[in-house]
Amino acid sequence: MIRIATFNANNLFSRWSFQTELPRTVSDAAVPSVNVDGAEAAGVADHAATSDQPVPTPDVVDVTLPDGTPLTGVLRTFQGRLVRGKDPKARAWIAQRIKALNADVLCLQEVEDQDALDAFHRDDLVPLNVRYPYRVVVEGNDRRRIDVAICSRLPITRISSWRFFPNVDDAVFSRDLLQAEVTAPDRKPLRIFVNHLKSNFIADEFRLTPAEIEAEKKNIAERRTSQSEAIRTILRRQRFTGRVVMTGDMNDAPDSPTLAPLADVGLAEQVGAGTTIPSPKRNGALVADTFGDLSAHMWTHRHRAKGVTTFHLFDQIWTTPDLPVVGAHVMRRTQIGGDGSDHDPACIDLDL
Repeated sequence: MIRIATFNANNLFSRWSFQTELPRTVSDAAVPSVNVDGAEAAGVADHAATSDQPVPTPDVVDVTLPDGTPLTGVLRTFQGRLVRGKDPKARAWIAQRIKALNADVLCLQEVEDQDALDAFHRDDLVPLNVRYPYRVVVEGNDRRRIDVAICSRLPITRISSWRFFPNVDDAVFSRDLLQAEVTAPDRKPLRIFVNHLKSNFIADEFRLTPAEIEAEKKNIAERRTSQSEAIRTILRRQRFTGRVVMTGDMNDAPDSPTLAPLADVGLAEQVGAGTTIPSPKRNGALVADTFGDLSAHMWTHRHRAKGVTTFHLFDQIWTTPDLPVVGAHVMRRTQIGGDGSDHDPACIDLDL
């Protein structure tokens, strides 16, 4: 029996120390002293993408703030705002949830990079006696540097990234489609895909007219559909008809038209028909689901806007028909706003 889980860790960024606390925003006045070439300075300051470097790598920089304060550290900003490390309390709570989840293969979303994942494993998971010797992050396309990752107790024998599919100038995936081949207990390969499809976020929505908002929603749905179609193409190209697990934050309902291509290729979503399992509070004490009656369907994400609350099953696990799924679960949060993340983890148990 093996357990495969997916969990959107919600901005699992690494922790970097500066000589003093940076302000919430960093103005252009701080840019001249960045220790890179002038042509590169603006890219470091505002995390701007270029055709040669779609996702700039933050540098160790020397910065002088307008008040003359000198700083040395890793300057990571997005749209002028400082990107901070994840709050230690939230990080510790996520670690508690991962411990209780007890997954053999853990697929994560919104992880900054390999260093951030390794630091989280070393500083937060290992002290809880949780160890994943196989850990993989591949840089994706997201300008905010939120990538997908796989942690495994089972041997990972091969990894592939579909970041540039179908080509570097027209990459369809907002982040990546990360593929790993894992050796299951029956000694046969199990192919696991983790992704994070196009989000529903609309920048500056409050500035848009209703018609403009509807147009943005249409564009988002079309992009997510294209991503699902790309997954279908990739599976068919590799002639995978069995022993496939497709998981991640899909940002839409399992029966949505945008995800129909996954069903076209023979995959079936498992979490929606599952049950909830207890989740730990901050002190590790397990608490049974107290929010199950808030929605008639299984959910992993709650969203409240303009006085309206909606519940969504965004975190999904799809499998091919040959895999013996003997259980599917959501680890329900103990606080309505979320426990260290605004998503709840989901998992399936396979009898292999």
